[in-house]
Amino acid sequence: MTKANKKFQSPLAKARGLGSTHEGFHHWMQQRITAVALIPLVAWLVYSILEQRGKSYWEFTQWLSNPVNAGLAVLLIATMAYHASLGLQVVIEDYISCKCKKVAAIIAVKLGYIALAVISIFSILKIAL
Repeated sequence: MTKANKKFQSPLAKARGLGSTHEGFHHWMQQRITAVALIPLVAWLVYSILEQRGKSYWEFTQWLSNPVNAGLAVLLIATMAYHASLGLQVVIEDYISCKCKKVAAIIAVKLGYIALAVISIFSILKIAL
């Protein structure tokens, strides 16, 4: 279709073919699943912080050496990092219009959260083991 003919199209005709690629549902569902998974993990974290008040560093490291506590802490860090990267990706997609800047920002965010998660998990495992 030529450029002259396109300007005479109705808004519906211009919008056809520009619809959903059906990729958004998977992203949306992952964000909801991680949000639901974070509810008991954050409740465990708050309870644990309140339980550890006033205890020494040695007592805290003993507590974190428990495989259940270390496992839940690792799971919390991994889930939280993934959930945060999903949320920030949506913000970037919504507010950055330049395609190259958008892709660069999403890659930077994902690499940043991966680095933070790896460092945090390594620290937990170093204390726990």
